[in-house]
Amino acid sequence: MNVNSEDSNIDISQNNEIKCLLSNRDVEDAVDQQNAIDNDNISVRSDVTDDRVCLIPDPVPNCTTSYGSIQGPSEMSSFGGAYDKEISEKDDLCLMQAQVFLEDAALYRTIDHKVDMKSLKLYQFYHSKPFAWLRTGVIFILHILAFFEFPSSLSWTSDIRRQDERIQLPCGVTEGIELMCLLFLLLDVVLKTRIYGYKSLYLNKWLFVEIVVLCLSFIDWIVSMSVGCGEVVRIRRMIRPVFIIQNSSLMKKILNSLRKTMSQILGVLLLMALHLYVFTLLGMLLFPKPKDNDTIHDINNLGELNDILIPSNSSGNGTKPSESTYFRTLTESFMSLLVLLTTANNPDVTLPAYTRNRLYAIFFILFLTIGLYCFMNMLTAIIYNQFRDYFKNSMQSSLMRRRLGQRAAFEALKYKSMQLNHSSSLQDKTSEDSQREGVSSRDLKVVISRAKIEEEIKVTLIDTIARGFTQDQIMTWINFLSVLKMTEMEKDHKEKPRIRWFTHHPRLVALQKIVCHKGFSYFGNVMALINVILITIELATEYDKSLSSSKSALRIINFLFILYYVVEQSLIVICMGWRRYKYSWSNIYDGSIVLILLLSELVTVALYGFPFFSQREIHGNFTLWNIVRVINILIMFRLLRIIWHIQAMAIVAHTLLDLVKNLQSFGGILIVIYYSYAMLGMEIFQNKITYPTKLGNESLAVCGTYEQLEYWANNFDDFAAAVVVLWDVMVVNNWFVFLDAYAKYTTKWSYVYFIIWWLMSVVIVLNLFTALILENFIMKWDKFYDHSRSEGRRRRSLSRSISMNTLTVHDIFRSNLTEPSEEEVVDSLSKLKYFRAQS
Repeated sequence: MNVNSEDSNIDISQNNEIKCLLSNRDVEDAVDQQNAIDNDNISVRSDVTDDRVCLIPDPVPNCTTSYGSIQGPSEMSSFGGAYDKEISEKDDLCLMQAQVFLEDAALYRTIDHKVDMKSLKLYQFYHSKPFAWLRTGVIFILHILAFFEFPSSLSWTSDIRRQDERIQLPCGVTEGIELMCLLFLLLDVVLKTRIYGYKSLYLNKWLFVEIVVLCLSFIDWIVSMSVGCGEVVRIRRMIRPVFIIQNSSLMKKILNSLRKTMSQILGVLLLMALHLYVFTLLGMLLFPKPKDNDTIHDINNLGELNDILIPSNSSGNGTKPSESTYFRTLTESFMSLLVLLTTANNPDVTLPAYTRNRLYAIFFILFLTIGLYCFMNMLTAIIYNQFRDYFKNSMQSSLMRRRLGQRAAFEALKYKSMQLNHSSSLQDKTSEDSQREGVSSRDLKVVISRAKIEEEIKVTLIDTIARGFTQDQIMTWINFLSVLKMTEMEKDHKEKPRIRWFTHHPRLVALQKIVCHKGFSYFGNVMALINVILITIELATEYDKSLSSSKSALRIINFLFILYYVVEQSLIVICMGWRRYKYSWSNIYDGSIVLILLLSELVTVALYGFPFFSQREIHGNFTLWNIVRVINILIMFRLLRIIWHIQAMAIVAHTLLDLVKNLQSFGGILIVIYYSYAMLGMEIFQNKITYPTKLGNESLAVCGTYEQLEYWANNFDDFAAAVVVLWDVMVVNNWFVFLDAYAKYTTKWSYVYFIIWWLMSVVIVLNLFTALILENFIMKWDKFYDHSRSEGRRRRSLSRSISMNTLTVHDIFRSNLTEPSEEEVVDSLSKLKYFRAQS
């Protein structure tokens, strides 16, 4: 709230706590007016409520604030001790505010939270690592209960034919643990409302959803306990994943971006549905339904097992199915083509028609060309393009939150500097001095050293300040931001330690030059490749003898190559020195494998002797067989060192590393839908498939059915089995077997459940992974060739591409983001609930 110089008295009354925020010019005008009207008071009252504490109240004479009454200059001498104490408390508060704001900026958190000392300490506790780990642990325990709740997954197999007796926990055990977890999550919500204010309960949509889920969970838990854990439907289990989403800001960004992309996705899905519908009708017209007397025969020897043994897509007479088998009804025609769109039943569904007339192949070729190669790829492109745009906007919002946090920290430290100037000489302060006010470099160093951020970032920032600014130098906003932006720069790689040359021994210097030359590394790669090729030849020609004999050619080959590897690594360590050797993680990787190979070979020699000196040959020893296998596996892993010497492979490898780093949030989305959908499947299909006792021989079942393939372990009878079924359907190989089985044992409405799962998991979520991989790979590839063009030497750029750090999602989109202007930052800052920035 700004106070203009023309308004000498402003009365806005609501509470006893008074907050003031004045600019430098306002302070000077207020002092001049005070001297002109014989020390009359300027009464300023705030219209904010008790739970909103002013961030940076200016020390205006005779202005009462929430921190206490600040006396005028004539009264300060008599109350010097109290005034100094009050100033010290305000300094501590400013430093604490700046520290918390910098921590918020580092993690892209919102700064619209309470900023009084108690709230800030509670805020730091809430976001501390111990409490965050505790919260994550509670959420993990809550979700892992699904394996122990009724029906538990505590059995060796899920096969309904040989189902072991499940270990069922008594009623109240899992429910008691669940209640404790829910109470902790309720406490988590209470802390959030204390930190962010009660209005956040309905302003924050995700927090509101979490409260609704908690209420439903408590109600469902009470109902469950009242009926002795015998309730039919357990809603709370299906909505638990909301807590996972609420605990990850990046997952919320992904879902919000996906929600905004759904309109374009639905457009393509409707077009695909129209494509399926048209070809379904064409199929029914091209392959008409046969007459009943031509295809349906009585099968008296099977009796009541007819419904079990003859699936809906079988002709029923034991002969090969005709093309009309797959196009008998509208539902069967649609499902046959939908499965064909995933190629799961290709060419089974096409062969009957193609066998009769080769021209029928045109129908299926057109269907797959339009549906699979056009619509499905178009859907991938739309998801990538639209999701990328929306996610980029989300990252832009994250960048704005970071700048808001940094600006808020600047304002807090700026007020501390202003307060120091006012306390030293309030009336001697000129307007020119006011314009030069900023942040003390000393204060910024103190705040950075106290902030709970990575130590590497702390060192970088403090070193930047030390090199660019003198002690207590005043920093403007531009200087302040330039220092903090150092954390957003690509990390500089540490300089390689120098090689200590043996200058007094010319022959050793020559050896060092040979070992340190890149050709020596290439020679080592060639030797590793030859070793793997020889292993391949031996395994292909003499597999049994190679693994079970103590004097096999494979063991002799490996012994000689391991001896070379040991000599190679020893030379590298001696010639380069230990500091230079451990600088490269590839050397550590290589040396670790060679060390394990050496130990394994020493054990083999101790037990069975040298492969070419031993007098006796040992065959079929289990220990020897295992050691030889381990040695060969390690040798093959050592060949991976070649990856970092081939540019395309190096970029792909780094992309995979980045994918693993960012898999937490993107994989979390998959876990959420798996969990909820598996719970829903248990509620719908639990115990629906039963093994018929009269079916003594699966060979009587029609080929390709659930019964004939013996898929009895794939069911929804417990949570673990349900997850496996969903995985099998997501892979889409033979997923039509599950479609037919559950349609036969329940109703054909079960198709809807599996089709929705296929759309969510395969068409949407997996395409999100594709979008992340594409964006990451394109960025790394462009950066590689940018270095190549700028330096003019491909080898130099290759080394840089190999040494690139793994990237977060924010790093991937950073180059496409727009830096917000200072006016935008200040304007957004002024709109926050607990912060009022002056324009």
